[in-house]
Amino acid sequence: MEKFHTNTVVIGAGVVGLAVAKEISSKDPEVIILEKEGNIGQITSSRNSGVIHAGIYYPSDTLKAKFCVEGNRLLYAYAKKFNVPFINTKKIIVASNQSQIDDILVIKQQAELNGVENLVILDEKQVNKLEPLIKCVGGLLVPSTGIIDQHSLMQSYLGEYETNGGMVSYNSTVKKISFVNNRFEILVVNKDIETKIICNNLINAAGIFSSEVANSIEGLDKKHVPQTFLAKGNYFSLNKKLPINHLIYPVPEKISLGIHLTLEVDHSIKFGPDAEWVEDPYDYSVNESLKSKFVNSINKYLPDVNENMLSPSYAGIRPITSKEDRVKRDFTISTVENHQIENLINLYGIESPGLTSSLAIAKYVVERL
Repeated sequence: MEKFHTNTVVIGAGVVGLAVAKEISSKDPEVIILEKEGNIGQITSSRNSGVIHAGIYYPSDTLKAKFCVEGNRLLYAYAKKFNVPFINTKKIIVASNQSQIDDILVIKQQAELNGVENLVILDEKQVNKLEPLIKCVGGLLVPSTGIIDQHSLMQSYLGEYETNGGMVSYNSTVKKISFVNNRFEILVVNKDIETKIICNNLINAAGIFSSEVANSIEGLDKKHVPQTFLAKGNYFSLNKKLPINHLIYPVPEKISLGIHLTLEVDHSIKFGPDAEWVEDPYDYSVNESLKSKFVNSINKYLPDVNENMLSPSYAGIRPITSKEDRVKRDFTISTVENHQIENLINLYGIESPGLTSSLAIAKYVVERL
C-alpha cells in the first residue's frame, strides 16, 4: 500500500471544503482535498438556490448569524475581485395577510440585531411599484440579498487553491481514520486501490456525509458526533420570462424558508425549495406531482402562475443536525475544545446559508487550527 505524507487533509470538495482548503493553502501549500465524487461540488453545493443571503432570520448568538452577515460582505467583495458572475437583486419578503406584517416586523428586528443594514418596510403600493406582478399586503426589502453563479464561484476557489499548490484527489472514499502518534492516518480507496495518507491536520467538510466520516475516526468519542438528517428540496423552473427583478420570499415556515422565487444570473425564474425528510442521499428526482403544492404556495404572492408554466428543474439534499424548528438549527463546528483531539475539525449541518458563509467559515476554521 502506498503512503503519502502531507500537512493538511480536507475531506469534501463542496463550496465550504474548497473555501477552507483555499484559505489554508494560502499559508501552507501542503494540502490535499479528498473528494468521493468525480468533480467538485457535486452534492449540496451545486444543488441549491445560489442565493447570497443577508443573515436576517437566525438568532443573534448563532454561527449562522455571525458567518452569514460577515460572509455576505466577503462574498460580494470576492465576486467583484475574481469576476464571478453575480447580481445584487435585493429581496422582498412578502406578507399575504395582515398578521404576517407582524411577523415581518419581528424579522426586521432580528435582522438588525444581527447587523443587517438598510432594511425597509414597504406597504402594498411600494411593493407594487417595485414588482407590479406580486400580490401582497406589504413586505420587507432586504438590499444585501443577491444571487451568484455557484459553479463559477467553486471553480474560482479551486483555481486559487491549485495556484497555491494544493491538490484534489477525486473518486477517493475515506474508509477509516486512525490517530497514531499525534497524526492522522487516513485509509482511502480509489477504484479498488487502497492508499494511506498521513497528515497533521484534518478538516472534515463532507457535508451530508460528515457524520459518517466522523464515525470512521478511531478514538473520537461518538457522543461528539451528531446524527445528520437529510432534507430534500425540489425546484421547478418557470418556462416563460416574467418582468421580475427581486427575489420574492414568503414569510418563513417551520421547516424551511418556504417556496420562494429566485432568479438565475440569466434572469430566468425558478421556485423552491420545498423540504421533505429523506433517507437516500442520491435521490435527485423531482416528482411532477409536487406541481400543485408548488402552485398553491406560489399563488399566494404570484397569482398568475399555473401548473402548465412549471417544469421540474432539480433537487438538492441538505445536511441537518436537528429536526426541530428551523430557527433552532445551527452550524456545528467541532474542535479540540469539544472532542479533545488536536488539529481535528468536524463541520456538521452546513446547510443554508453555507454558500454565503463559506469564506467566513474558512477564516474561522483556519483560526482554530
